[in-house]
This record gives sequence, structure tokens and C-alpha cells, in this order.
Amino acid sequence: MKNPSPITITIISAILATSVQSVTAERSTNQEQLLANAQLSDRQTNQLKSLGVKVAIPSYVPAGFKVASVKVKPCPSGVRRFCPNYAIIYRNPDNSCFAIESTGGGIGDMPSTDLERDYPVNNSILGKGAVLKYRKNDQLSGPLLTGTWMGKGPFYRFTGAGSPLFLNTAPPELSNCSDISAQEAVRVWESLRYLP
Repeated sequence: MKNPSPITITIISAILATSVQSVTAERSTNQEQLLANAQLSDRQTNQLKSLGVKVAIPSYVPAGFKVASVKVKPCPSGVRRFCPNYAIIYRNPDNSCFAIESTGGGIGDMPSTDLERDYPVNNSILGKGAVLKYRKNDQLSGPLLTGTWMGKGPFYRFTGAGSPLFLNTAPPELSNCSDISAQEAVRVWESLRYLP
């Protein structure tokens, strides 16, 4: 067997170095595009990263929507149950809104009372779930459109207008607004990717 010549080794090394640089540049571009699509500022990104958990953000946001706010609730010192929590709230000029929220635990099944329809969701990182649409009635105080909790901990969901969120607050950014369509909710929900 012949030993490769120094020229052959140099050419192979150059090809490998170019390939590694290309993959690294592509990954960096994809991460930048994900952050741009999610419309998070550096400060908001750092807020979310400070929680020390995997943060899922949408890679698709409907046209006209902007981040209205990011809410974070870290765990108290020494506690890792039911926390940390976060919510990324989006709103558009036409007064529609939605949020992506996460919690460390304490979730349960979504109620089946007054469920009008469920829309299947298949997310590449979180698995299968659904966007649920409820009938409006006098007893329904929560959102008409919400998602099932997905993931193995932390847990994530899409939630619509009027939701008190898992943070036990009803932020003004999700009040006095309307839901996006269930189809758009599914598209947002299926687009979730982990924050780089």
C-alpha cells in the first residue's frame, strides 16, 4: 500500500477544514434565523437562558405579530419542583394574541368539558399533542384556544387569548385580544425549536 503524498494530505485537509467551516457557518446562520423568526431581543434571550432549562421558541410567527413581553419565574433557591416557568407573549396590531409557555411540572390533563374540537400537533422535538378549541360559555373563564402540555419536563404549550398562564398571572398582553386561528396555532406549535 502506497503512502499518500504530502500534496494529497494537504488537499484532503483543506477539503475537511472547508467542510467543517461550512457546517459551522450554516449552524450559526440557522441559529440566527431561529432567533430572528422568534423576534427575541438579546435581553429577552438572556432572560430565558438564565432559567437554566431547555427553552422552546417558535421558528414560525404569523405575519404582523411581535413579542409583547417575556415573563420568567425562576425557581426559589433549593427548589426545582413546578419551576422554572416562562412565557413568550405575542400580539399583533389587529388585537390578536397568543403565548408559548413552559413549566417544570405540576401540570394535569386539560378539561374535556365544552371541548369543541382538537387539532393534532406533531412537533419534531416535543412529540404529539393537540391544540384544543373550547366552546364559549358563561362558566369558561380561560382561553378558548390552548394546547395540551407537551414534553417530558420541562413541559411546554401554546395558549391563546385570556389565559392566566401557568405563572398564575393574567398578563395584560393576553387580555382584551382575540385568538389566532386554530390552524395558525398548530403551525406555531409545530414550529417550536430549542433556543440555541
